[in-house]
Amino acid sequence: MKKIKRITPLLFLTLLGCSSSIPPEYGMVDWSFINNSGGSLTLVVYDKVCRRTYFRVQLSRSGETAIETCATSDDKADIRYRQAGYDKGDYPWVDMRMNRDQSLLVR
Repeated sequence: MKKIKRITPLLFLTLLGCSSSIPPEYGMVDWSFINNSGGSLTLVVYDKVCRRTYFRVQLSRSGETAIETCATSDDKADIRYRQAGYDKGDYPWVDMRMNRDQSLLVR
């Protein structure tokens, strides 16, 4: 009985760290960032549909980075992004809705 009391919290914490294997309701949308800033950038992207944050999305100088986020009911990605470590005023996030295979130019 004592062993069960010691193991139960460990099992609970292990299961808490597992992610769901249930796919998003409307699937995923593939799109990309294109860097046009002249230097490398690191972005933070927030997927508003699945409520998931992608930290440190690397954009090489004059490069393109593919990303996949959850789709809305109208088959678009609903995201917000900002440069990592950069705070411009009270609301530094930029909101966007992306179609499949669309590219977002970041300056």
